[in-house]
Amino acid sequence: MKLSIITVNLNNLEGLKRTYESVVCQTFTDYEWSVIDGGSTDGSREFIEQHQDKFAYWCSEPDKGIYNAMNKGIVRAKGEYLNFMNSGDCFACKETLAGVFMTSHSEDILYGYMPVGDINGSFFPSNAMKDKVCWYDLYSNTFPHQASFIRRTLFDTVGLYDEGLKVVSDSRWFAMAVLNYGATCKFLPYKIAIFEGKGLCQTTDFSAERPLQRKGIFPDYITEEDITNLTIMSMIQSNKLTRFLLKIVKVIAYQIFLRRKRHAPIELYPR
Repeated sequence: MKLSIITVNLNNLEGLKRTYESVVCQTFTDYEWSVIDGGSTDGSREFIEQHQDKFAYWCSEPDKGIYNAMNKGIVRAKGEYLNFMNSGDCFACKETLAGVFMTSHSEDILYGYMPVGDINGSFFPSNAMKDKVCWYDLYSNTFPHQASFIRRTLFDTVGLYDEGLKVVSDSRWFAMAVLNYGATCKFLPYKIAIFEGKGLCQTTDFSAERPLQRKGIFPDYITEEDITNLTIMSMIQSNKLTRFLLKIVKVIAYQIFLRRKRHAPIELYPR
């Protein structure tokens, strides 16, 4: 089986319905779908029961948070790749999965664009949307989770999501996978998923968890000024035009350096 889709839901019946319509309309059918519900009381469980023939696995029970729910789905997944399409989020169109898997892939992580709100919304603010991901891209940002496909065996290597983190466990996991375990990545330059734009990550202050996300992965001597510079460099490297302009600036700066070096006065009696 090529793909396992994992959907986490908690009291978001209307969002779950949108996700359901997005998945069942896919022209690509080599997938299984698991829905992990956290014991919803808004009718979500009843909706899941009505459509349980579409799910390889489902449960509706209290959990310890979103990453605990995702881990429940991971340990039961059988697909070559895993995708986390949470309730309220959708695939960009009915041909999305067919487009992704029309060719074979050898990379560990596949990822593409994720508009926020609707298909014409602004893209999820990730600086990693390029062919080559640098370490500083993952310092202050990450891959768009819903628009990513992760090789299942990578979880055997890296481990499951850290359930002690509330909102940045996936960011930490991606950084560990790429930087500590050499996971390979492939950028798919088209829209994969539509992010609902609500939920925990939109209403939580990340500042308390960011140091925990970076701990043990990035050097601990990086300063706040370094963080700003890293973010700017990542944004520059994420755009073809700005990358081109940066190369021009580097060439001009080097020429200025050589010119100054040629015209620098020679000290006959250096101190």
